[in-house]
Amino acid sequence: MRALQVEVFGDPSALKVSEVPERPPGKGEVMLAMAGVGIGYFDGLLVKGEYQIKPPLPFVPGSAIAGVVAQVGEGVSHLKVGDHVTSFALLGGIAEKVTLPAMSCFPLPKEVPLLDAANYFIAYATGLYGLRECGRLKEGETLLVLGGSGTTGSTAIELGKAMGAKVIACASTEAKRQRCLDAGADVAVDYTAEDWRKQVKAAAPAGVDVVYDPVGGATAEPALRLMAPGGRFLVVGFVTGIASVPLNLPLLKRCSVIGVNWGGEVMGNPAVVPPVISQLVEWTLAGKLRTAPDHVYPMDQAGEAFAALFERRSSGKIVITP
Repeated sequence: MRALQVEVFGDPSALKVSEVPERPPGKGEVMLAMAGVGIGYFDGLLVKGEYQIKPPLPFVPGSAIAGVVAQVGEGVSHLKVGDHVTSFALLGGIAEKVTLPAMSCFPLPKEVPLLDAANYFIAYATGLYGLRECGRLKEGETLLVLGGSGTTGSTAIELGKAMGAKVIACASTEAKRQRCLDAGADVAVDYTAEDWRKQVKAAAPAGVDVVYDPVGGATAEPALRLMAPGGRFLVVGFVTGIASVPLNLPLLKRCSVIGVNWGGEVMGNPAVVPPVISQLVEWTLAGKLRTAPDHVYPMDQAGEAFAALFERRSSGKIVITP
């Protein structure tokens, strides 16, 4: 079968499609015929060799996946051939087929487009788990989303609106700010402007209740200063580097700083998955989420997709198809 292989860390141009053998499903496993793989910063770090886990070379990237059950291994009773599923596989997704534990697959109603569901298990699940379980976002509260035009940010905007929040999104260009508004943001702010905090304060005079930060770097501290008393600052990622924040600020602002680690939570508490994915399915079918990918790349152009991700040229959700 055809699969995308990383043979050298770092350079997207080094990604190439190769022929690799299929692995039949063993006990407790299924083989999926892949429909799409949602990619994000996590996958980019793996490809660049900058994640805390370095897979041995060569390897096939791709973790947030959606596909159709093609084969079922011994002992699998909750899935059958032809079922549509979404799943998480640390590696192996950008291929025509992938074999993985059946218990990691979540069945989907066939009304949910598989390309939409390809972003469920990382971007949307991180957002819902972060905003609901970690951030306790309530209807009527104000949510500030940093890096609002990317996959992580745009899905957080959609989820915030589905939860009834007022959403202020930050992005660096006019086109990216328009993408935030298209995702449902009430206000879009240029956080490269000197007065960006004043713009946020004008939209939220009492401060923001929840900050969703996948950006890190120099943006984190000024965003923390925008918190309302009792606010929750969600640390989601570090696209521009790990932030250094004065720890007197949470005390003075009477707010909390909370790490959002969806992958770690899934490994430590697998029971968290069904209610999160079920909610995403429900909101998708109800039209509360704009789950269709913004960019779809064939496997042969995956290097271009990753390059756009690394260079922060992409906006919205990216899916690679086999």
